[in-house]
Amino acid sequence: MTTHHPRRRHDSVRRACDRCQSRLCACLLVLLVLALATVPFLAGEAAYAAESRVAARQSAARHRVTAHAVTDAQGVSAASGVRWAPVRWTDGRGGSHTGFTEVPGDIVKGGAVEVWVDGSGRLVKPPTTRQEALSTGWFTGVMAAVAVLLVHLGARTALIAAIDRRRYEQWAAEWRVVEPLWSKRLPT
Repeated sequence: MTTHHPRRRHDSVRRACDRCQSRLCACLLVLLVLALATVPFLAGEAAYAAESRVAARQSAARHRVTAHAVTDAQGVSAASGVRWAPVRWTDGRGGSHTGFTEVPGDIVKGGAVEVWVDGSGRLVKPPTTRQEALSTGWFTGVMAAVAVLLVHLGARTALIAAIDRRRYEQWAAEWRVVEPLWSKRLPT
């Protein structure tokens, strides 16, 4: 047969500020768990949705055309083998355009290259892809999680510093009372 001891309400060794610190740190931990479960997801989803809208607008406003190199590729080849060259293309209305763009490193004068143009026939970057939108969403979600963790750590550090300041003030006040009795000196 086991005997049941009633739960003590207060630990006689722990001060009120110690109990307060434990409770507040536990609350901060619960808030951290809730924030980590929601904030990164919401931030990532919002970033993905925004990038998806941009991709849809860009896809509607840009199209690919075949251009021809005006000269051989120029410049130092990057690790990807891409160089720069002037290119010429014709838009849908028969207008001729010229621009300077990245081309494969082995392109020669007259060689065909695919380029992206906007409605006015200017060279533009390719539209944002679904994969780029997804990457932006994931990156934003991870950065939101890091931000939540940093806010938690900052709040916890500030809380503990404030409680420690109060705790040290209490200890100093108690020491002013106890120290004369302990050292056999008279209080001043």
